[in-house]
Amino acid sequence: MSRVLVTGGSRGIGRSICLRVAQDAMARGEKPKIAVTATGKSPDLEAVVDELNELGAEAMAVIGDLGNPDEPERIVSRALEFCGGLDALVHNAGGVIAGLLMKTSVEDWDTVFNVNCRALFLLAKAAQPALRESRGSICAIGSSAAESVQPFMNAYPPSKAAVVMLIQQMAYEWGRYGIRANSVSPGLTLSRSTEAALGSEEAQARTGRQIPLGRVGNPEDVAAMVSFVIGPDAGYLTGENINLDGGLRHLGPEAVLSSGDGGWSAEAEGGGMRPA
Repeated sequence: MSRVLVTGGSRGIGRSICLRVAQDAMARGEKPKIAVTATGKSPDLEAVVDELNELGAEAMAVIGDLGNPDEPERIVSRALEFCGGLDALVHNAGGVIAGLLMKTSVEDWDTVFNVNCRALFLLAKAAQPALRESRGSICAIGSSAAESVQPFMNAYPPSKAAVVMLIQQMAYEWGRYGIRANSVSPGLTLSRSTEAALGSEEAQARTGRQIPLGRVGNPEDVAAMVSFVIGPDAGYLTGENINLDGGLRHLGPEAVLSSGDGGWSAEAEGGGMRPA
């Protein structure tokens, strides 16, 4: 899977995906060609392209606003022209506008859904003929928010739930053409959207103590899973949403009862859940 289009690839998780996909392709003896998108020109985008080229890949930046319904088809066209085909589409671009539901405007609701979900639909639709030819793969970045309530995130959790279901729809309809479609849903992961909450080592350590694996995720965790999902070793995997959250979604009442230091309340004197 060496010809790949990655949306939202200029920094964070997207950047890590670009680098890992290129590294894994070269380890298989392939010459990767990667088209990286961002909403606008930036030093971050230029740096990713430079990094990829220095690794030995061929990379190109594609600028486009995925909130514009005319842009996805143009972006895919540019990627196909550069790559000479397409083996994988990775939709990492996304956004959130935090706030209360009662204060969320229709414009803000549509903005989040348009980038997170509608863009995936339009990108995949435009890329489908090329992916059909290569028997390629689609991978969308979902979120643990697709399966659990996220306070004050208004349109974001519903949009990610829609992404997960759209991927399953694609897997069902396009599997007959050899196209695989999956989503990877990170939990608490260091990224642009979590910078404010997890910006310090203290905050990361405090949050990590509440996660079964004892730490928050990092962009490289997500990149490794995405590279596997679109790669040849996952050739029989389709229609799946892979939760990548360190076990966070499995927490039950014990998490609420814990002291916040990562210890089990049941081990504390007088602690734990006890019958009345």
